[in-house]
Amino acid sequence: MEYLQKSDITRINFLTIQDVGGNFVPPCNFLHEDNLDYLLEAVQAEMFGEPLYPEIHQKAGLYMFNIVCNHIFQDGNKRTGLEAALLFLQLNGSDLVVEKGVLTSFVLSVASGEQNLEQVQEWFKNHITMLAEA
Repeated sequence: MEYLQKSDITRINFLTIQDVGGNFVPPCNFLHEDNLDYLLEAVQAEMFGEPLYPEIHQKAGLYMFNIVCNHIFQDGNKRTGLEAALLFLQLNGSDLVVEKGVLTSFVLSVASGEQNLEQVQEWFKNHITMLAEA
């Protein structure tokens, strides 16, 4: 399984702010950098030799939930969290199948605290599809 690196996530944040606007505080726009370091460890964490989050939907949900809810960046957390989850899925041969309006509503519900981690992971489970092999 391929995982995102710190540089991947900080680049996503930079590009989303550059693309759609927002405030970027150089050099990396961090508000809580330690939360990103934690996320990068947690997504690959093991307990008793077994992955803590063994399924792709659990990992995608973890990326999104932690970036959105733990305010890693000064601005752009919702967009960055979603894009990080989407990139992770694509790197691992999967994608989301959902209408844009539904996706926007879901991300906003996560940001407003209406969804916990398990609910986010379950939502991803219900909306992930495998990409066709090339």
